[in-house]
Parts: sequence; C-alpha cells; structure tokens
Amino acid sequence: MTDTTDFECADGKEHVFVVKKAKLCKLELLDGAEDSFLSKDAVQFVNLGKAQKWVDNSSVSSLGRLGFKPKIHVEFDLPGVSEFKLKAVPDSKNVSYSDEEKSRNASFTFLEEEKTYRTESNGKVVISDALLNVAGGNSFHFECSDSQGKTLKSHKLNTQRKVFIQEMKMKGDAGNSAASSVSTVVGEYKKQGFVVEALAAQEMPAMENIGADDAGAYISSVKEAYKTSEGKKKEPFTLVIGYTSHLAVKTTGRELSKINVPVGSDKPDVFINIAGPGKKNPAVQSKYLWQEIVTGEGWFERAYFQESGTNMITEISKAYCVAVPVNSANPFMSRKVKINVTKLPAGKTGKIVLKLAWVDRMRAGLSFVGNNLICVCTKAWWQTISTVDQNQVIIHEMGHKIGMVPNGEGALPDKITTFYDDSKGHVGTHCHHGIPAGQARYDNSPDAALSDCVMYGATNGHSAFCVHCSEAAKKQDINAGWPTL
Repeated sequence: MTDTTDFECADGKEHVFVVKKAKLCKLELLDGAEDSFLSKDAVQFVNLGKAQKWVDNSSVSSLGRLGFKPKIHVEFDLPGVSEFKLKAVPDSKNVSYSDEEKSRNASFTFLEEEKTYRTESNGKVVISDALLNVAGGNSFHFECSDSQGKTLKSHKLNTQRKVFIQEMKMKGDAGNSAASSVSTVVGEYKKQGFVVEALAAQEMPAMENIGADDAGAYISSVKEAYKTSEGKKKEPFTLVIGYTSHLAVKTTGRELSKINVPVGSDKPDVFINIAGPGKKNPAVQSKYLWQEIVTGEGWFERAYFQESGTNMITEISKAYCVAVPVNSANPFMSRKVKINVTKLPAGKTGKIVLKLAWVDRMRAGLSFVGNNLICVCTKAWWQTISTVDQNQVIIHEMGHKIGMVPNGEGALPDKITTFYDDSKGHVGTHCHHGIPAGQARYDNSPDAALSDCVMYGATNGHSAFCVHCSEAAKKQDINAGWPTL
C-alpha cells in the first residue's frame, strides 16, 4: 500500500512523490541468541528461569525455551519506528482460569488482549514481556498485526513444568525394598503438564520407622546425604523422595480390662480384644499391637489381676501374655492378647488389666511441610509394599507438594467440587471423587473402595488424578519451587 502526494514545481510541471509505508515482514520466537529463531513448534518450560544450568540439550534445548516470557522478534521491511499489535492466542483445548483465580494470582494470566508495541528506528524489536500463564500442557502461538492489516503467526509453544526427583534410599532392608522404578510417577505427571526427571539415587543410613517424634532425626539424616547429590544442584525444583521401612505411629499407655474373670490352675485362658479410638479418627476400631516395628520396642507394658471386692493385686508377667496373630500369613499383625491365668490365686474372681502400646495408624507416605522432602514406606502392616503401590504414594505426596488439593485460597487454583479437608477425615486436603457427596466424613472403610482418585486421603489402588484433580494439577503455579532441606 502507498500514499501519493501531488506537488507543482517551479517548471510548472506536476510531480507525484510516492511514500512507501513499512510492512510487517517477520514474527519469530527467539531460540536463545538474538539471531537464532525457532524453526518449529516447541516446549516452553514456564517454571524454569533463564539459566544455563537448565539447558541439558535434551528436554531443554536452549535458553529461549525457559520462562513464561518468551522473547519475540518482530521486524518490518523498512527502517523507522513502526507500530504494531501483539497478542498470545491459546489453543481451544487449554485449561483456563476463572476471573477469581486470575485476581488471586497474576501468573494465571497471559497476553490475552492485544497490546501495542513499536519497533526501534531500525524497524526491528525484541519483545520480552509477552506473558504466557504458568499452567502445564497448554499451547499458545503469538499473532502480530500492523496498521495495514497484515497479520503474522508464530510457531506454537507447549507449556510444561520441569521438576527433578532425587531418591534417597536407605542402606539395608528399606533400601532394597524401595521402588525399583518411578516410571508410573513420570507417566502420570506427564499427563498433567510436567516433565519429571529422576536423578541417580543417593544412599543414606537406615531407620526402621519414622514415627510422630522421629521427623527431626530423619530430616537431619536425609539432609546430610542430600548435600552431595545431583538433586542439590537442581534446586529449587528438586523433590527429595526418601524411603523407610515403616511410617507407623505408636500410642503407649493404653489400658484394657476384662471383669468377673475366674482364675486359677484349672481355668481357661482369657482373651482381650484390642480396640479403641485413634488420634485422628475418634471412632472406636480394632487396633494392632506394636511389635516387630522397631528393634527393642514391644507392645507389653503391664498386666495384673485385681481380686473382686479388694485392693489385692497380682502382677502377671509378659511370659503369660501372648499376642494372637490375625492369620499365619502375617504373624506380627495381632489385635488380640491371650492371657494364661493358671498361676493366679485359685478360686478367685476379679478383673484382668492389660496396659500396652498399639499402632495408632500406619502411614503410606509423608509430605513434610516447609521443605522439599517426601517420605515413602516400603512396609505397611508388616507387609512389603510393591513398586506399583510406592509409585502411587509418591504421586499422591508430590500432589501435596505442588498444591493439591487446592482450597481456592491465596495463589492456589479454585477449590474442586470433590474437595474435603481433615474436618471430614484424614490429614490435610484431599479428593473424594467416586464417593457420594455430602458425607460427614470420608475416611470410613467403605469409602476407600469407592474412591477413584490418587488424591484420596488413603491408599486406594489408584495412581491417576481424577478429572477435577487433573485440571487443578495442570493449573498449579510452581514457579517458586520448594524450600530446600
């Protein structure tokens, strides 16, 4: 398109001067250097800053593929300052954020509306503030138009978040039983817009159990071994996956009794069933004796007989109190004690009192608050946990690290419709997908069988995110990474 202007010169002749307007001629995504352009659609790692340490020439090919502000080269065919408009165009399949989400977190927005820019005097400019949002698995291209109506489109960028897994395997049994592969973790998070890279495992000292009071010692031990790991170099986007044998929580000082018990050499054994409320679940339920979890720790604390109508007490030694296995396949899983009363005063009747320690609960995994550490057990209820089930736990605990299950507050995505918190069962925020809505609690025995999301509050045989949690996982903002150990 040209403009024409007529002039009458001194010789009386009319001359026509043609003024050519500069046209948009190039829109390119930079691929690192200022003169290197992306030649095809590519992945953009929106959580990684533009640092050379992330360029591995494998998943990350150049500095240009880092960050949520890709550099864009715009050029006109003539020198001079030219004005143009630029916007990011999302793919129709992208996850989208609500207005409420965008108002809570600016990183949930992108260059949705056209923005006006100008070239430098040479007719070129590099744009470095054109935003993509921080979701994973979204696709965008940029569109640029000049004042003459010419529009150019860039290659597409597929947004991903890259994280690293640093496994810390204990010496001995716990290390030998640790997951042989985390491929299920890698595969499931790939569906949610994550590239998960598993680094070479590091070895650390053994601990038989991480109980409620063992967190400090465990973290210190992991931290010492972690110092020299490859994962340390990948911070703040490293998640540390530690292993231990059990993650059992012990309750001591529980007192059970049975009244009107006849005792003496001709009297049968007395059986006491182990049941009571847990620390996290107030319902009375069967409990299992604390045995064969930590070397040197047992379930027995005291037993005695008190004759009816008197204060006469006869101690009963541990040798006369035997844990009864639930079945022969798991000899250490006991919820009943058999007490031999033949050595107690003959012809007497009274109360048998038993004081003991039981397993309050067995945890499959832990996501420690305030750092990048996850712990996974290789045994639960005295049985070895398979690699498949350990992967399920890692997926769940990693979910907590990325912000699952969101409650719709702060910088998090909106609350999902199947959200529940510890007021309705388990510890933390979880998903009850598959379980009827409106229940007072979601941690009863039938609930686990109905649940079908990996973010349910207990292991349920599922390794996949439900449709609600999948969308929330894709939306999560992990650009700050995680605090280090």
